[in-house]
Amino acid sequence: MKPIRIILRQFAKRPLQKTLLLLLPLLLSGCLRYDLTLRFDHQSHGQLSQTIALSDRGAALAQPTLEPWLEDLKVRSRPLGGQLSQSPQAITLTVPFGTAADLGDRFQQLFASATDSDIESVPAEELSLPDRPTYLQLPGWEPVPFTLDIDQTNWLLASRTHLTYTLDLSQLPPNQDDSADLAPWADLHFRLQVPWGLAQLAPTATPPTQQDATGATWQLEPGQITSIDATFWLPNAIALGTLGITALVLAGYGLRYRIFKPKIPTP
Repeated sequence: MKPIRIILRQFAKRPLQKTLLLLLPLLLSGCLRYDLTLRFDHQSHGQLSQTIALSDRGAALAQPTLEPWLEDLKVRSRPLGGQLSQSPQAITLTVPFGTAADLGDRFQQLFASATDSDIESVPAEELSLPDRPTYLQLPGWEPVPFTLDIDQTNWLLASRTHLTYTLDLSQLPPNQDDSADLAPWADLHFRLQVPWGLAQLAPTATPPTQQDATGATWQLEPGQITSIDATFWLPNAIALGTLGITALVLAGYGLRYRIFKPKIPTP
């Protein structure tokens, strides 16, 4: 079967000094928690969820950048069927997706820059998916470069999916893990949730901090580059449903005509 390949790339271009100025309120006010989860239910359905939580003071200091970012996120997610829930300290966005190609399109619509000066002079129809700028955008952050690569091969009852995700946080100040006086300023996680667990993890990639029967969780460290390389299988719900119906029909036929044979009336 022909594989489906989705690639998204972006490289941030703004200077480090601006990034540090934007991050200063978060560094001084406590922990930022960020969770990004890709949940695959089967071959043609899944859900992307993104949760951002700030301390009380951090939410107040980040308000000037939080509101414009939130409004932009609402505009981007509304056509995708996204649901946005907000509390004083936390924001959660959930967006459904279908196939691997659909996931790539929705990542593009959620994270692509609408005002990037590098593409202002290029017609939108001339930009292919890998060429358009995409980045992880959070309130108070500069665009964070990332690469998402999904290579999917469809089989009869399941699809083999190879996902690589690289997030470059090297321009962000690292957490002070060895300091008793300073708590980590950022707690960042990426979760990959799949129905049959992960079949393989590349030994050269960043290892997960937690792995179970439904997937794995990675810690994203500020000041470092995180590379995730995982292979897993997704069930084909339509094919499995058809197979189940066929099995039930054959079983019913066997019970009717093999085990409980109809009695032939004697003359």
